[in-house]
Amino acid sequence: MSRVHGSGDGAAADNQFGVFIGTIFNNLLGRGAGAATGLRLQSILFIGFVLISALPVVLLSAWDQHTALRDEYRSVNEKHLIIAENLSGAFERYVNDVKEGFLFAVVNAENGVPSPASSRFLRSLSFCDVNIIDGSNTVVQSLITPPDGEAPYPSAEVIARLRTVAAEANGKVTISNVIRDRNKPFFFVVKDLGGSRFAVGSLTTNYIRKMQRQIGFGKRGHSMVVDANGVVVAHPNQAWEQTSKNASKLSVVGAMMRGETGVSEFYSPPMKANMIAGHTAVPGVGWGVMVPQPVEELEHHANYVKRTGILITLAGMMLAIVFSWWLSRFLAKPIISVGEAAASVASGELRTQVAELPLGSPRELHGLSTAFNGMVRQLHEREERLRIVKDEAVAANRAKTDFLANMSHELRTPLNAIIGFSEMIKVETFGPIGAAKYAEYVDDIHKSGSHLLNVINDVLDMSKIESGRIEPSFDQIDMAKIAETCISFSSDRANKGEVALESSICSDLPELFADGRMMKQIILNLLSNAIKFTPAQGTVELSISCEAQQGCVIQVRDNGIGMDPSKLNIVMRPFGQIDARLDRSYEGTGLGLPLVKSMVDMHAGSLDIDTALGRGTTVTITIPPAHFC
Repeated sequence: MSRVHGSGDGAAADNQFGVFIGTIFNNLLGRGAGAATGLRLQSILFIGFVLISALPVVLLSAWDQHTALRDEYRSVNEKHLIIAENLSGAFERYVNDVKEGFLFAVVNAENGVPSPASSRFLRSLSFCDVNIIDGSNTVVQSLITPPDGEAPYPSAEVIARLRTVAAEANGKVTISNVIRDRNKPFFFVVKDLGGSRFAVGSLTTNYIRKMQRQIGFGKRGHSMVVDANGVVVAHPNQAWEQTSKNASKLSVVGAMMRGETGVSEFYSPPMKANMIAGHTAVPGVGWGVMVPQPVEELEHHANYVKRTGILITLAGMMLAIVFSWWLSRFLAKPIISVGEAAASVASGELRTQVAELPLGSPRELHGLSTAFNGMVRQLHEREERLRIVKDEAVAANRAKTDFLANMSHELRTPLNAIIGFSEMIKVETFGPIGAAKYAEYVDDIHKSGSHLLNVINDVLDMSKIESGRIEPSFDQIDMAKIAETCISFSSDRANKGEVALESSICSDLPELFADGRMMKQIILNLLSNAIKFTPAQGTVELSISCEAQQGCVIQVRDNGIGMDPSKLNIVMRPFGQIDARLDRSYEGTGLGLPLVKSMVDMHAGSLDIDTALGRGTTVTITIPPAHFC
């Protein structure tokens, strides 16, 4: 039926569809009055919903189309090959029946007790006659006579060939390949009887052709049977049957002649088409059985599946587009309202409120609107408090840093004097001091002063690090010498605590490009901590090794009291100490590990602590390979 252009209903429908498509296009691009750059929320939701809903359909269709032809080929393995194997099994049983029936009839005839039942059985197996032939190629006994007065088979010229076949069988029943006799194809069943006598049965191909005719599928799917030489026994092309066509040049026939079972593709001259066939061979006689089908039929069915999949995909995508557009528009409106209110708040209007959402909006969006309005109120109330708190925090931090710096400077000078004078008295620079008790007091003064100086140095270093006034001084350093110095400095304290101080320093340590003072302080702090928390008879070990991939690894291991791994976050904070009764007897400010961590960070290294209560602690410092000289 022709269509009239400009008809009212058709034009109106076209206009509505055009308006719908145009609206989608403009919204996707964010066109329109006052449109901002970038995709709209509705567009993002629309694209997301389309992808979520349509992508599985598209992928499933693509997968189905991709696998359609493969599935058709797979069906050849699952169906055609099974049919060929079942048909081959039927022929194998038929061959066994032929041999057994023929042998039974011949043995009875030789024993002088021919059986009419055996003759009927042989006829049911498609024998047209069975004869016993003497040395002069004369029929001496007929177990089955040809119907309608036909001359007995085989003819004289065939008998000579069959005598050779019988002789080569060594007394066994043998079935020849197809032999044409008087322009008819036969299988001849022979058995050597001794004394130049042999029995021969003429077996027609009727049963094989009957079985072959029962196999058919599709438009041109069929079965085919050849003998061991590739001569056609049964085929839909009767000309090939009647002339006993030799098909051995076909690749699939060659495979069957070699006794192979499988699936092959080949070109069939009688079908004038590329074929794919499941094929196998009949055991014992070597007949080939195949079940071919034109490849174009498989492709046709696969293409039908593909076309169906494409139509389903298009229909699914259209439904997904329409539904996604409606859903995205429905969801976008309330979200846009919240977004506009958020933009107003961002510009400084903290009293902005989201307008009442339309009916039907999702519950979650109503909750978002309520929460947003409450948040705005709280932001307005907290703004002033946060500003005050920030100012106080900045002032307190500055005051703490200034206090630490000033305190360190004020205390360092008198402490240096105390240590200097106590050392002069201790070494008796101006002669004997008299009572031995003074030496004990002087030693205590020296220890206290040294301890206070270390505390002040740690506090000063931490203050400088926090204020950003300390920078590492990089230079080439010898880690082996630094380690020896640290061991020497720590050995006296270890001996007094009856702690064994051991070291394992790699003999071929390369030089590092690092701050030597910091490296020394890192090792001294770790050794000091390890010795302090290791009881008498314990062991502290310092090991340093370097690897090209990992870097320089500094490790301090002790078998002391250890600590709870969950408390590591406390000891890594400046002035942080574990508040446990056992630990209160140990002196220290809690700056050792934080200082080590800060100095390691300045070298882009890493610090790892492995510890457990009662098991000891292992601290591992890794300086990256970039610091190798």
